[in-house]
Amino acid sequence: MELKDYQQQTLDTLDRYLEALNESLQQLAQLPDTLPANMRQQLADYPRSAWESLRGTSGLPSMIHRNGEYYIPDYISRTATSKEPIPHVCLKVPTGGGKTLLGVEAINHLKLSTGFVLWIVPTKAIYTQTWEAFQNKEHPYRQILNRVSSDRVKLLTKDDIFTKQDVENHLCVMLLSFHAVNQNNLEDEFLKFARDNGGYTSFFPVEDDPQAHQVLLGEHLDLDTILTEQGHLLIKKSLFNVFKLRRPVVILDEAHKTYGRRKEENNHQFVAAINRFNPRFVLELSATPKIGISNILVNVSGVDLQKEEMIKLPIELHNFPNSNWKHTLEETKKVLDKLETIAMQSQDTEGRYIRPIAVIRVDRTGKKQRDGQRVHAFDARDELIGTLGVPEEQVKIKSSERDELKGIDLLSDTCPVRYIITKDALKEGWDCSFAYLLALLDNTTASTAITQLIGRVMRQPYAQASQYSELNKCYIFCYNQEVKKAVSKVKNGLEAEGLTGLPDDAVQSVDDQSTRRETIHRRQEYQETQIYLPLVLHQQGNDYRHLNYERDILGAIPWNEIGEVEPVNLGDEADLQEVFAIIHLQDETEFDKKFQESATHNLDIGYFVRYLTDVIPNPWRASHIVKNILAAYQQQGYDNEKLYEQRLLLAQHLKYCLQERVETHAETLFQEKLANDEIRFRLETNEQLNYELAEELVVNLPAGASVLTHTHADPLEHNLFEPVYEGEFNTLEKDFALYIDKQSAIKWWHRIAVKQDYFLQGWRRHRVYPDFLVCLHQQDDNPQRFIIFETKGQQLAGNSDTDYKQNLLTTLENAYENATEHGTMSAIAPDGQSMLFRLLFENNWKPDFNRIIAED
Repeated sequence: MELKDYQQQTLDTLDRYLEALNESLQQLAQLPDTLPANMRQQLADYPRSAWESLRGTSGLPSMIHRNGEYYIPDYISRTATSKEPIPHVCLKVPTGGGKTLLGVEAINHLKLSTGFVLWIVPTKAIYTQTWEAFQNKEHPYRQILNRVSSDRVKLLTKDDIFTKQDVENHLCVMLLSFHAVNQNNLEDEFLKFARDNGGYTSFFPVEDDPQAHQVLLGEHLDLDTILTEQGHLLIKKSLFNVFKLRRPVVILDEAHKTYGRRKEENNHQFVAAINRFNPRFVLELSATPKIGISNILVNVSGVDLQKEEMIKLPIELHNFPNSNWKHTLEETKKVLDKLETIAMQSQDTEGRYIRPIAVIRVDRTGKKQRDGQRVHAFDARDELIGTLGVPEEQVKIKSSERDELKGIDLLSDTCPVRYIITKDALKEGWDCSFAYLLALLDNTTASTAITQLIGRVMRQPYAQASQYSELNKCYIFCYNQEVKKAVSKVKNGLEAEGLTGLPDDAVQSVDDQSTRRETIHRRQEYQETQIYLPLVLHQQGNDYRHLNYERDILGAIPWNEIGEVEPVNLGDEADLQEVFAIIHLQDETEFDKKFQESATHNLDIGYFVRYLTDVIPNPWRASHIVKNILAAYQQQGYDNEKLYEQRLLLAQHLKYCLQERVETHAETLFQEKLANDEIRFRLETNEQLNYELAEELVVNLPAGASVLTHTHADPLEHNLFEPVYEGEFNTLEKDFALYIDKQSAIKWWHRIAVKQDYFLQGWRRHRVYPDFLVCLHQQDDNPQRFIIFETKGQQLAGNSDTDYKQNLLTTLENAYENATEHGTMSAIAPDGQSMLFRLLFENNWKPDFNRIIAED
């Protein structure tokens, strides 16, 4: 792994201190025996002498800023229980700056090809993350350790048994937690170190040689002992004594979390606990070191990280006054969707795969904590999936009780995760550079949440800026915050992560103080009317529930009947270009994606499988199809080099063919279930299975929002809710609304809120959100009619999405009219209302609308 400039400079500074340390030791060894004892004792603190020798040379050690002044702090000495001085320095590196990387590199600079390293972390989460990295032979940290030790790394926990030969022939790295080290902890965690353990006999003389024990005690006066019944003083065969004998290097990772905000005496007690291990060197890695405890050798600022493109800046702070958590979540999704589109463009032009992720902070995650008052993880998940239409597999919950991220590689291009809901589980020990957005849905604790979680969304993917400025930022969403205070909280969060020295514009508020929330009610004559609309339902036992596409359609497709894809002539580029063009016409949003190329020029089946993920979610079935078509090409004489050159167009051909087949099966399945009443579309007597139109709407309005009116400011006459604001409509929708408002056949009409209100689910994943609900006057004996209209620009006529919507609307209308039972709902027309679903195009909507309302 190539080091950044500031990282290399940090290690160079460490080298200078280690050189000074060696020089001080040599000078100590050359002191004359005639030197007075008090002077010899003073000079014996060779770590202090080394520190002082660097003072003022090229700014070393690091200067500290406090109370408006810069100064180099005095060295803080440490002494082991053996009375030996302990060199200890701190590398101050902000969050996202690679502290752990510097720690493993420091082992190399300390020239520890063999020996003992105690790596101490403050929390269980960081312990797990570090252990997995050290254990993974493909991870850069492990590769550095392997290089240092010539592939002789031995990873240990506090419960592992090891021998003297292991330490002499291997680089032994023992991972410990602060809880285990804390000498004030009288539980088994700490007491295990002091117990006599037969597993460490190789480090000590045999029990029946008390003289050898006395000799070793003469060399190491601080060893713990036991008195035998025979009156012999023997050394305990404890792990604690092993530490004292082997004098490990101690690395305190995330030391600022270890010291934290505990009382000063507790921090000093922790220092004393580390000193008892008799370390030969202590290296602290910290974003915000504790002044008065840590010797800060290097001070890396936030500016250093910004220059090296390690962090995303600026931070865009979105605050929504007079709002709520649902609106905040909706706005988060809008920005995430936009970022994902930009990330696809980036992959196409820059060749880097990025999948932006939003971290959603809620107030409750426990099973029994969902009280309807505070935002629960399940509330946020239901809102994302049920209301905002996010696929279920894209949403994961991470809490102490529920870890849905376990075993998931968030950086994989096959990973679907885009939303992570948490409370405190991601405060530390979690790094994912794809995390771009932080949404704070708990307004009461937004201050602490910003401070604790801001570091989770700041790491820059691949430590390299993009040519797309939106991918170089991170985004924070909150609501009902005072702007200045919110910005201040973010800046405090940066300081808490050690990101000092950043300019004022590092945090940019895009808060719109001029927006307001308004509650809109129905017209007086309709305020007591219940209005229900049918939903697409699926049978479950003897009852019904809302149709779930993944479970009820995609999960029920007989994948063994999909069939194989016939190969096309790869030598004829015209055929492939025609396929490419068809793909873009067929679904221009879905197939604009370009997947990252394989790292090698080897033909990778996984490349094709990943490309087909959103069409065939079963990777085994996709892999089978890919293998068969590649085998067919090879039988035709194509070699792997030719197939590799044409892999993108080949993958597109596969996707186009398979998507057609999958959709055909899905539609057939939908129609069959509709025919046998597994799927139904009608009003149900169980009110919760229908959609009930709200009696009031809450909208967010910008300053100067205009009420929709006719020419000469004449008010609307038949809108169900009043007032109606012009900003809710595009040009076509506005013209349509003004026209139908003047028609005498119209009793009332309503503009359905996009992706917040009523939707229809069919045999494709994406939901259909109609534009208008129109109620016609009842005439003679004809039942009252509802008409749902979907309006489309003329340029969209004939494309795949429009054809699908037209087909779905026709299918659902027939299902509704053919239903043998409409229920006994107290709806607007309980005596047999009918319902039509119509799609209107821009060029012909007026005559088509007039014809529709004139039908009997």
